[in-house]
Amino acid sequence: MAARTRAKDSDRDATCRLLDNALADGQLSGEEHRRRVQTAVTATTLGELEALVADLQPAEQDRPPARTRAKRTVVVAAVGITAAVLVVLATAVDWGGADAPAADPGPVAPVPESPVALAPPAPTVAPDTVPPAVITPVRDLHTVEGLSAVIEAMRARFGDTMGYELAIGTDQATLARPDPADAQSKVVYPYRGGWDDPSKRARSDGDDLTDLAAFDIPATAAALAAAPATLNIAPADVSSSYLDIDHVAAEGGLELLVRITTKSGSSGYLYLDPSAKVKRLENPS
Repeated sequence: MAARTRAKDSDRDATCRLLDNALADGQLSGEEHRRRVQTAVTATTLGELEALVADLQPAEQDRPPARTRAKRTVVVAAVGITAAVLVVLATAVDWGGADAPAADPGPVAPVPESPVALAPPAPTVAPDTVPPAVITPVRDLHTVEGLSAVIEAMRARFGDTMGYELAIGTDQATLARPDPADAQSKVVYPYRGGWDDPSKRARSDGDDLTDLAAFDIPATAAALAAAPATLNIAPADVSSSYLDIDHVAAEGGLELLVRITTKSGSSGYLYLDPSAKVKRLENPS
């Protein structure tokens, strides 16, 4: 695909997984990982995503196992072998060939067996590996618990739930808020278990400040769960789902847009009011 091709949510998710693996593999520092994930979740083209992973090696778990040369090893386990038995073993081995005379060891005083058994060999220890970085576990943000967590995280971070737009995937979200330093700009915060540092973008005419939490969370979670069936999409054919919340002046208030993308790349849309009642729908075409 061309670098300018628009990226899908599944492309952004796949890129974030590669960056997580690179962090666990020691290729990225925590700060590098944070910056790249922040860029990945807001990327709009495949070229932007490709640039974030172009310099990375495959993660350890993605590499084929290295071939090892087989070693021919003879192991003799002995506990309490007497010197006399060792002599018998030595004379039984043909050290010099068929014509070499066997050496006469002469009388050998028996050695008492050791009462202490030899310690078993130490277990093989796997090579040290860098433990994977544990980021806040990602919950399903399209459940009542997940939607509530995003809203509560807004209140905790910003002191309110105001903003221009809140877009929520199943495992990540983005929030657009006014730029306090520039009325013509907005700041976009990525969310992956917590809010990360924002990026700055130009504000558009459709950016209206509104209370993004003014919707029925349980009803919306139920609408999200039922969206594939509502749009006549088989559950096994769902590739990704997405909820977008913003103020639409033409509709006279808050609107919730649900997008369900199929594995073939087509998408269906549900337009909901704040009570999660379906206003209109567009089946995949």
